[in-house]
Amino acid sequence: MDHSGHMGGGGDMDMPSAPMCNMNMLFTWDNTNLCIIFSWWHVSSTFTLLISLAAVALLTAGYEGVRELSRRYEATSAEYMNSLPIDEDEPSSYKWLGKGAGAAEQRTKLIKAAFYAVQVFYSFFIM
Repeated sequence: MDHSGHMGGGGDMDMPSAPMCNMNMLFTWDNTNLCIIFSWWHVSSTFTLLISLAAVALLTAGYEGVRELSRRYEATSAEYMNSLPIDEDEPSSYKWLGKGAGAAEQRTKLIKAAFYAVQVFYSFFIM
């Protein structure tokens, strides 16, 4: 069964085609039809390549900023958890939690998990 005639006018219409994305996985200097992250982030000249390079550097710096915030939060939360009063009636494995530490520990774990989720998303995004 021949379906060549069903291409909307027989195929003799000249339609302008949008530039296709060329994603090279190896180190190359070819920036022809280069797309970064999304198809709308299209590099078409040396100037847009330099702008895109600066944008990727800023994205990477933002990732490092999120990592630094996460490290600082972990250090601050550990310091806070260690400053809570110790309850002598608790088993020895739970003494560091202190009175009312359950809610604080839960909140700390939730915020750490959020930082981790942002870091994983960010790392996959800039990969």
